[in-house]
Amino acid sequence: MPAAGQQRTATVGFWNVENLFDTIPSAHYDDRDFTPQGRNRWNTARYESKLTNLVGVLDRMALDIVGLCEVENEGVVRDLALRLNTDYNFIIREEAGRAGGRNLALLYKGDKFVPTEVRAIDSHTSRRFLYVRGKLHGRRLDIVVVHLPSKFNSRAMRERALNRLRSLADSLHTADTASRLLIIGDFNAAPAERIMQRTLLSDSLFIPPLAALAANGAGSYVYNGRWLLYDNIFLCRRLFGDHFGNRQSGIFIKPDMLHNDRTRRSGWPLRTFTGRRYTGGFSDHLPVWVALEVGE
Repeated sequence: MPAAGQQRTATVGFWNVENLFDTIPSAHYDDRDFTPQGRNRWNTARYESKLTNLVGVLDRMALDIVGLCEVENEGVVRDLALRLNTDYNFIIREEAGRAGGRNLALLYKGDKFVPTEVRAIDSHTSRRFLYVRGKLHGRRLDIVVVHLPSKFNSRAMRERALNRLRSLADSLHTADTASRLLIIGDFNAAPAERIMQRTLLSDSLFIPPLAALAANGAGSYVYNGRWLLYDNIFLCRRLFGDHFGNRQSGIFIKPDMLHNDRTRRSGWPLRTFTGRRYTGGFSDHLPVWVALEVGE
């Protein structure tokens, strides 16, 4: 047993895995593109290849906790977990309606993190947040996994969701000053964008460990030829304070995760599909992570 005050390290990450769908048609939402007869010709071989790619990255990272988005259902998360060498438990809450088929999930090592409460929280958009409360190395930790509406939707939708996250942080702090809050996810906005600065990042409410990378031009996603840090991790300063270690952080990137050709996409994330063409890659996003020193 560690001595009183001894620090333990925990690693937390997030990855938008870009449409991890099985091949079975759903009766509850439109997933026709991801069936053997659909536009993507999504068959067992392609599904297995996608799982193999994701497993290779997740096992190399071997994070203690990792949030995922764009997973179709519990079955695909189970398939993923069973193929991993890293021993993960998982949590998923499935959405219905327009959000159906692109869900949020959490993988976690049961010897590090013990969940005590799980629920979906209204985001004031069609995509709810996944909220998980638990104990990380014996200390209270609240995790919110998010996937904000894309820029094909209105700016107002993202702003509503960001304001909801801010109010959630305030309410958690009011209810229990011992809580520690992490927000992880795909925000479909970079930290320096005005919408982020006016809502989630205003008044230094959150510590953004990855902000320096974004300021230097690094990113997790390419849009219009530019790297953007849409995937992020934020620590609530009111709840964490400044004592949770040095917060080492990064974007996980390896050569095999990138296009390696003579096209303009060379060096960009290697997607499963590039347009309508099957390229057999990983995702259009790269994973992000942070290391925390957690006191006993």
